Amino acid sequence: MLILYHAWTSTCSQKVRLALAEKGLAYEGRLIDLREGEQHAPAFLALNPKAELPVLVHGDAVLAESTIINDYLEAAFPQPALMPASPLARARVAQWNRWVDDDITIPVKIPSFQQNLYPAISRWTPERKAAMIARIANPITAARWRAAAERGFSAEELAEAHGKLRGFLQRLEQALENADWLVEGQLTLADINAFPFVERLSTLHDYDLAGDWPAVAVWQERIRSRPSYAAARFVEQAPA
Repeated sequence: MLILYHAWTSTCSQKVRLALAEKGLAYEGRLIDLREGEQHAPAFLALNPKAELPVLVHGDAVLAESTIINDYLEAAFPQPALMPASPLARARVAQWNRWVDDDITIPVKIPSFQQNLYPAISRWTPERKAAMIARIANPITAARWRAAAERGFSAEELAEAHGKLRGFLQRLEQALENADWLVEGQLTLADINAFPFVERLSTLHDYDLAGDWPAVAVWQERIRSRPSYAAARFVEQAPA
Protein backbone atom coordinates (compact mmCIF):
# COMPACT_ATOMS: atom_id res chain seq x y z
CA MET A 1 0.00 0.00 0.00
CA LEU A 2 1.31 3.40 -1.01
CA ILE A 3 0.14 6.38 1.06
CA LEU A 4 0.83 9.89 -0.18
CA TYR A 5 0.54 12.93 2.05
CA HIS A 6 0.10 15.81 -0.35
CA ALA A 7 -1.72 18.98 -1.33
CA TRP A 8 -3.42 19.45 -4.68
CA THR A 9 -1.69 22.78 -5.41
CA SER A 10 1.76 21.80 -4.11
CA THR A 11 4.17 21.64 -7.07
CA CYS A 12 6.32 19.03 -5.33
CA SER A 13 3.23 16.93 -4.63
CA GLN A 14 2.31 17.23 -8.30
CA LYS A 15 5.72 15.81 -9.27
CA VAL A 16 5.02 12.64 -7.30
CA ARG A 17 1.39 12.31 -8.40
CA LEU A 18 2.52 12.57 -12.02
CA ALA A 19 5.13 9.84 -11.54
CA LEU A 20 2.59 7.62 -9.79
CA ALA A 21 0.14 8.16 -12.65
CA GLU A 22 2.73 7.40 -15.34
CA LYS A 23 3.52 4.14 -13.58
CA GLY A 24 -0.15 3.29 -13.05
CA LEU A 25 0.34 2.95 -9.30
CA ALA A 26 -2.64 3.14 -6.97
CA TYR A 27 -2.20 5.01 -3.73
CA GLU A 28 -4.15 6.34 -0.78
CA GLY A 29 -4.02 10.11 -0.76
CA ARG A 30 -4.10 12.06 2.49
CA LEU A 31 -4.57 15.77 1.97
CA ILE A 32 -2.71 18.33 4.05
CA ASP A 33 -4.11 21.89 4.10
CA LEU A 34 -1.05 24.12 3.82
CA ARG A 35 -2.88 27.40 4.33
CA GLU A 36 -4.34 26.10 7.58
CA GLY A 37 -0.93 24.91 8.73
CA GLU A 38 -1.73 21.20 8.93
CA GLN A 39 1.86 20.46 7.91
CA HIS A 40 2.90 21.69 11.38
CA ALA A 41 0.57 19.37 13.29
CA PRO A 42 2.40 16.88 15.54
CA ALA A 43 1.10 13.86 13.61
CA PHE A 44 2.58 15.14 10.35
CA LEU A 45 5.81 16.36 11.95
CA ALA A 46 6.33 12.80 13.16
CA LEU A 47 6.51 11.81 9.49
CA ASN A 48 8.54 14.79 8.30
CA PRO A 49 10.07 17.13 10.90
CA LYS A 50 10.75 19.64 8.09
CA ALA A 51 6.97 20.11 7.71
CA GLU A 52 7.16 19.81 3.94
CA LEU A 53 5.10 17.97 1.36
CA PRO A 54 4.93 15.43 -0.07
CA VAL A 55 5.58 12.40 2.11
CA LEU A 56 5.28 8.85 0.77
CA VAL A 57 4.70 5.89 3.07
CA HIS A 58 5.33 2.44 1.61
CA GLY A 59 5.13 -0.28 4.22
CA ASP A 60 7.67 0.64 6.87
CA ALA A 61 9.40 3.19 4.64
CA VAL A 62 8.67 6.89 5.12
CA LEU A 63 10.14 9.11 2.43
CA ALA A 64 10.24 12.89 2.05
CA GLU A 65 11.64 15.14 -0.72
CA SER A 66 9.82 14.76 -4.01
CA THR A 67 12.88 14.04 -6.16
CA ILE A 68 13.96 11.29 -3.77
CA ILE A 69 10.43 9.87 -3.73
CA ASN A 70 10.34 9.73 -7.53
CA ASP A 71 13.77 8.04 -7.59
CA TYR A 72 12.42 5.50 -5.12
CA LEU A 73 9.32 4.84 -7.22
CA GLU A 74 11.51 4.25 -10.26
CA ALA A 75 13.67 1.76 -8.35
CA ALA A 76 10.80 -0.01 -6.60
CA PHE A 77 8.48 -0.10 -9.62
CA PRO A 78 10.81 -0.05 -12.66
CA GLN A 79 8.13 -0.57 -15.30
CA PRO A 80 7.20 1.43 -17.22
CA ALA A 81 10.67 2.93 -17.09
CA LEU A 82 11.09 6.65 -16.45
CA MET A 83 14.86 6.47 -16.65
CA PRO A 84 16.94 5.81 -19.78
CA ALA A 85 19.21 2.79 -20.03
CA SER A 86 22.62 4.31 -20.67
CA PRO A 87 24.76 5.65 -17.81
CA LEU A 88 25.34 8.95 -19.62
CA ALA A 89 21.64 9.53 -20.23
CA ARG A 90 20.87 8.68 -16.59
CA ALA A 91 23.46 11.24 -15.54
CA ARG A 92 21.76 13.82 -17.75
CA VAL A 93 18.44 13.11 -16.03
CA ALA A 94 20.18 13.56 -12.68
CA GLN A 95 21.57 16.89 -13.89
CA TRP A 96 18.11 18.14 -14.85
CA ASN A 97 16.76 16.99 -11.49
CA ARG A 98 19.51 18.96 -9.72
CA TRP A 99 18.69 22.06 -11.76
CA VAL A 100 15.01 21.70 -10.86
CA ASP A 101 15.82 21.36 -7.16
CA ASP A 102 18.40 24.16 -7.09
CA ASP A 103 17.17 26.71 -9.63
CA ILE A 104 13.38 26.70 -9.71
CA THR A 105 11.78 24.92 -6.75
CA ILE A 106 12.27 27.77 -4.26
CA PRO A 107 12.33 30.79 -6.64
CA VAL A 108 8.92 29.88 -8.08
CA LYS A 109 7.40 30.33 -4.63
CA ILE A 110 8.13 34.07 -4.59
CA PRO A 111 5.90 35.21 -7.50
CA SER A 112 3.46 32.40 -6.78
CA PHE A 113 3.01 33.49 -3.16
CA GLN A 114 2.76 37.12 -4.31
CA GLN A 115 -0.01 36.39 -6.80
CA ASN A 116 -1.91 33.62 -5.05
CA LEU A 117 -1.33 33.76 -1.29
CA TYR A 118 -0.72 37.40 -0.42
CA PRO A 119 -4.20 38.60 -1.50
CA ALA A 120 -5.84 36.04 0.80
CA ILE A 121 -3.51 35.73 3.77
CA SER A 122 -2.93 39.46 4.11
CA ARG A 123 -6.62 39.77 5.04
CA TRP A 124 -6.28 37.42 8.01
CA THR A 125 -6.44 38.86 11.50
CA PRO A 126 -3.08 39.74 13.11
CA GLU A 127 -3.64 36.96 15.64
CA ARG A 128 -4.18 34.35 12.96
CA LYS A 129 -1.08 35.49 11.04
CA ALA A 130 1.06 35.41 14.18
CA ALA A 131 -0.18 31.96 15.14
CA MET A 132 0.58 30.59 11.68
CA ILE A 133 4.09 32.04 11.51
CA ALA A 134 4.93 30.94 15.07
CA ARG A 135 4.43 27.31 14.05
CA ILE A 136 7.06 27.46 11.28
CA ALA A 137 10.43 26.28 12.57
CA ASN A 138 12.45 26.96 9.41
CA PRO A 139 13.35 30.70 9.45
CA ILE A 140 13.54 30.95 5.64
CA THR A 141 10.11 29.39 5.25
CA ALA A 142 8.76 31.59 8.05
CA ALA A 143 10.09 34.71 6.32
CA ARG A 144 8.39 33.71 3.06
CA TRP A 145 5.04 33.16 4.77
CA ARG A 146 5.46 36.38 6.76
CA ALA A 147 5.96 38.29 3.53
CA ALA A 148 2.86 36.66 2.06
CA ALA A 149 0.89 37.55 5.19
CA GLU A 150 2.05 41.06 5.92
CA ARG A 151 3.68 43.04 3.11
CA GLY A 152 4.14 41.04 -0.05
CA PHE A 153 7.55 40.69 -1.66
CA SER A 154 9.82 43.56 -2.58
CA ALA A 155 10.66 44.49 -6.16
CA GLU A 156 14.19 43.24 -5.55
CA GLU A 157 13.00 39.86 -4.27
CA LEU A 158 10.67 39.44 -7.21
CA ALA A 159 13.32 40.49 -9.73
CA GLU A 160 15.83 37.99 -8.34
CA ALA A 161 13.28 35.17 -8.49
CA HIS A 162 12.16 36.09 -12.01
CA GLY A 163 15.78 36.12 -13.19
CA LYS A 164 16.32 32.56 -12.00
CA LEU A 165 13.01 31.35 -13.36
CA ARG A 166 13.51 32.90 -16.78
CA GLY A 167 17.01 31.45 -16.92
CA PHE A 168 15.61 28.00 -16.23
CA LEU A 169 12.94 28.41 -18.92
CA GLN A 170 15.62 29.45 -21.39
CA ARG A 171 17.62 26.32 -20.57
CA LEU A 172 14.50 24.24 -21.19
CA GLU A 173 13.84 26.08 -24.44
CA GLN A 174 17.30 25.30 -25.77
CA ALA A 175 16.99 21.63 -24.83
CA LEU A 176 13.56 21.26 -26.43
CA GLU A 177 14.03 23.24 -29.65
CA ASN A 178 14.81 20.05 -31.57
CA ALA A 179 13.57 17.37 -29.16
CA ASP A 180 10.28 16.11 -27.80
CA TRP A 181 11.73 15.31 -24.37
CA LEU A 182 14.63 16.52 -22.26
CA VAL A 183 16.79 13.37 -22.40
CA GLU A 184 17.29 10.67 -25.04
CA GLY A 185 14.01 11.35 -26.85
CA GLN A 186 11.91 9.68 -24.17
CA LEU A 187 9.77 10.80 -21.26
CA THR A 188 11.89 10.55 -18.13
CA LEU A 189 11.95 11.82 -14.57
CA ALA A 190 13.66 14.92 -15.94
CA ASP A 191 10.42 15.89 -17.68
CA ILE A 192 8.18 14.81 -14.82
CA ASN A 193 10.17 16.68 -12.19
CA ALA A 194 10.38 19.89 -14.21
CA PHE A 195 6.82 19.96 -15.55
CA PRO A 196 4.84 21.06 -12.45
CA PHE A 197 6.99 24.17 -12.10
CA VAL A 198 6.50 25.11 -15.74
CA GLU A 199 2.79 24.49 -15.27
CA ARG A 200 2.81 26.90 -12.30
CA LEU A 201 4.77 29.53 -14.20
CA SER A 202 2.24 29.39 -17.03
CA THR A 203 -0.42 30.57 -14.54
CA LEU A 204 1.56 33.61 -13.42
CA HIS A 205 0.96 37.03 -14.96
CA ASP A 206 4.57 37.62 -15.97
CA TYR A 207 5.01 34.50 -18.14
CA ASP A 208 3.90 33.95 -21.73
CA LEU A 209 5.25 30.54 -22.62
CA ALA A 210 3.95 30.42 -26.18
CA GLY A 211 5.31 33.89 -26.91
CA ASP A 212 8.70 33.70 -25.21
CA TRP A 213 9.49 29.99 -24.93
CA PRO A 214 7.51 28.27 -27.72
CA ALA A 215 9.33 24.93 -27.52
CA VAL A 216 8.56 24.77 -23.80
CA ALA A 217 4.91 25.52 -24.53
CA VAL A 218 4.75 22.65 -27.04
CA TRP A 219 6.40 20.32 -24.50
CA GLN A 220 3.89 21.45 -21.87
CA GLU A 221 0.99 20.57 -24.16
CA ARG A 222 2.61 17.24 -24.99
CA ILE A 223 2.57 16.30 -21.30
CA ARG A 224 -0.92 17.72 -20.81
CA SER A 225 -2.18 15.39 -23.53
CA ARG A 226 -1.06 12.28 -21.64
CA PRO A 227 -3.58 10.36 -19.48
CA SER A 228 -1.26 10.82 -16.50
CA TYR A 229 -1.85 14.58 -16.53
CA ALA A 230 -5.57 14.20 -15.86
CA ALA A 231 -4.93 11.45 -13.31
CA ALA A 232 -2.47 13.61 -11.38
CA ARG A 233 -5.01 16.45 -11.04
CA PHE A 234 -3.13 19.68 -11.56
CA VAL A 235 -5.26 22.05 -9.51
CA GLU A 236 -4.34 25.67 -10.11
CA GLN A 237 -3.34 27.71 -7.10
CA ALA A 238 -5.58 30.72 -6.60
CA PRO A 239 -6.03 33.57 -4.09
CA ALA A 240 -9.42 32.34 -2.88
